[in-house]
Amino acid sequence: MGINFVENNKKLTDDEVILLINQGEYENLQIIIDRYLPQIVKTAKKYCPQNEIEDAVQEAIFALYSAIKNYNPQRASFSSFASVCIKRSVVSRLRKSNSGKIIPEELILPIDEAELPYLNSPESILIEQEDYNNLKENIKLELSSLEYNVLQQFLDGKTYLEIAKHLNITEKAVDNALMRIRKKIKK
Repeated sequence: MGINFVENNKKLTDDEVILLINQGEYENLQIIIDRYLPQIVKTAKKYCPQNEIEDAVQEAIFALYSAIKNYNPQRASFSSFASVCIKRSVVSRLRKSNSGKIIPEELILPIDEAELPYLNSPESILIEQEDYNNLKENIKLELSSLEYNVLQQFLDGKTYLEIAKHLNITEKAVDNALMRIRKKIKK
């Protein structure tokens, strides 16, 4: 019965289908995805390299679902709102994939094993060592244990997938943790 019901709903407008989805009839989500998938694929192909299109499409589908949940019919049409959400998610994906590809060699060591550069006097060596230890402790205090573990793995040169498997979390959780780390360390 559910399949026939959804088939009948294909004739409804976007606003009507969204209302049904927001009322808990999630099987209608496929109608919106089917309607916007060509636009999602076109946008992903326009902005992303060939090897990242599939991931960009998946993220754009999540963005489309978020658009459904956050849509306000008084502000704009759903097609306009969805287009903006889709484009932003694809461009955001592209930015994420382009950031951090070149990791300086000095960042690949774990924080605990990093060595200070050679300094001239014993006093300056001691001062630099204390500064380094203070910085390391401040980073530990600022970060949660998950963030600190993610940072350690990232500095070991591991990929998001390797970190996710090692810590038993998702790649998105790794990405989110690294974003929080960057914000906290910038302070």
